[in-house]
Amino acid sequence: MTDYYANRALSHSKLSCLAQNPMEFKMRYVDDPPSLPPKESDAFAMGHAVHCLALEPESFSDRFFVLPKIDRRTKEGKAAYAEIQEASKSKTLLDGDDYADAIACVQALNNHAEFATIMAQPRRVEVPFEFDLFGHRFKAKPDCIIDSMRLIVDIKTTDDASPHKWQWSAVDYGYHRQAYIYQHALAVETCQDYQFIFAVVEKPKPSTRGIPPTVALYQLDEAALLMGRWDAISLVDEYRKRLETNDWKQPYSNGLKVLSLPKRRVYSEE
Repeated sequence: MTDYYANRALSHSKLSCLAQNPMEFKMRYVDDPPSLPPKESDAFAMGHAVHCLALEPESFSDRFFVLPKIDRRTKEGKAAYAEIQEASKSKTLLDGDDYADAIACVQALNNHAEFATIMAQPRRVEVPFEFDLFGHRFKAKPDCIIDSMRLIVDIKTTDDASPHKWQWSAVDYGYHRQAYIYQHALAVETCQDYQFIFAVVEKPKPSTRGIPPTVALYQLDEAALLMGRWDAISLVDEYRKRLETNDWKQPYSNGLKVLSLPKRRVYSEE
């Protein structure tokens, strides 16, 4: 298989990009070479650090460099930072506070009884798959596969792990599509049905540092997985049409739209 990130097959993350911003999708994944640089942010770095520390802690020092305290506003600080960048080109640079937050997240995950029981089983980590789906080549790289339990585990960092809040994150980021696509990938490889769970951990905030982050395990119901399948089909169809027409504008960007305001939502525990 070719390099996973260079592979131009469709994926959950690509479909999510298409759903959120078709022009960004075009510039990242259709233009050859891409006309946008790879996404980089402190949030991405921290999330990747949590995954690495939770699933492959032995490889952390090979993949990350934790930055010392440097005042990059000064000439000396800028020079020191540039020197670190040059010496650590193959590694992700991680702010010291983000590293501490990642450690706190992983400790909270490991202290969660059900998560710890799952992680005690033999596992496959970040195994790349390539397969056919809806007439296209797709790729997927699940965080963790527990074959003895027929289980896929995906770790998510979030601002709020409560069911009421996180269900909206699942909708916004297309996690129902991700679950369906990854389950399909395992079914193609093994001819067996695998369950999919999300291990969700809250990122510490300045006001909550020192408090163990909340962890929750979630599994989407059949209705959500069916919605994920139909959403994926719809986005693949949109992808085909946009390739044919070379139209990458948002559907709401043409003409005048009449807009009403949303009704208030009253919180109720379900």
